[in-house]
Amino acid sequence: MISIIGQDRLEVAIHRYALVSSGRAGTMFLIHNSHEQANLLASALVQVHRIEGHWYTSFQQDLAHTLFLKLLDAEIDFSGHPGIEVETLAETLTQASERQELLELLIAFEMLCNPIPETLSRDIDHWANSLNINSEILNLARELAYNAITQATTDFYRCNWIGEGDDQSDPAFQDLLKKYGDHAYGVCVTADPDEFARWDNLKNCSQGSLGRSLWEFYQSRGFKLPGELGAGNAALAHHDWIHLIAGYDTTPIGELEVTAFMASSSRSEGATLGFIGAISILETGLLHSFYGADKFGRALSADDGIERIAQAISRGKACNVDPLIDLDYFKYADTPLTNIQKAWWS
Repeated sequence: MISIIGQDRLEVAIHRYALVSSGRAGTMFLIHNSHEQANLLASALVQVHRIEGHWYTSFQQDLAHTLFLKLLDAEIDFSGHPGIEVETLAETLTQASERQELLELLIAFEMLCNPIPETLSRDIDHWANSLNINSEILNLARELAYNAITQATTDFYRCNWIGEGDDQSDPAFQDLLKKYGDHAYGVCVTADPDEFARWDNLKNCSQGSLGRSLWEFYQSRGFKLPGELGAGNAALAHHDWIHLIAGYDTTPIGELEVTAFMASSSRSEGATLGFIGAISILETGLLHSFYGADKFGRALSADDGIERIAQAISRGKACNVDPLIDLDYFKYADTPLTNIQKAWWS
């Protein structure tokens, strides 16, 4: 049985160093912002989403209060906090990464509306233009706002490609797309016995190991293994390792938690898009899902959803590794799960 010592711990340190030295290519709202910027960011949020003293949805105010309190340690009265014009804000928020994260915050709150008001779309477009920021997330939001659901679904799964799996540019994968459509992005549209054997072999790992625990994770939920027809493919299944290690279930709120965690811990460009898309699928049902998740709703606004998402973002920010990029989980299949967890949050 391999322990995370020696070479394994060195590799964890390399991942940690890569995050610190290069910065995260991907962004996530309120992750790189400081406590000192809280009032400024709150003013931007209320300027766009609170019109004549009223939020587009009452839930937005509750979410804003919790996120700013938990992530920036800022107690803000979002019912009376003053707004700010984008031209004024742009004089202070000069870094492109800060502007990008602000735009993502505005769009995430836009995804809490169903339908998306035309005035809101126009306002966010104005802010994006004024801040000179564009992104796939903004494009996705516009498609949803204009009810281009089919195109939005295609773009979401295309841009949210994470982890291992077929290269999207691979001719064989392109043939699958042509033959089976967008489902090929996340579903095994043809059986692959070799891929199935790779995942099924995890049952032979030691009890309590990462690999055996993932195999049991699948069995206990009745999930097919990658390689089986109709199962999630290897690219989609990559995030199941994170479900297991971080301790998030596969319920609607669990899916929101794991996507929030990934967005705040990874440099992957699709990670934040994945979280914002998950909000749209699991909270408002604006975006459709290949897996029937759009039949659920109010996953974020129900019960303790807000607190759990804020905690997931905070845990992702504190994680020592990038869980999506350059991490071969099969390499650590025989490592005790508890050792992996300790290394992620040591």
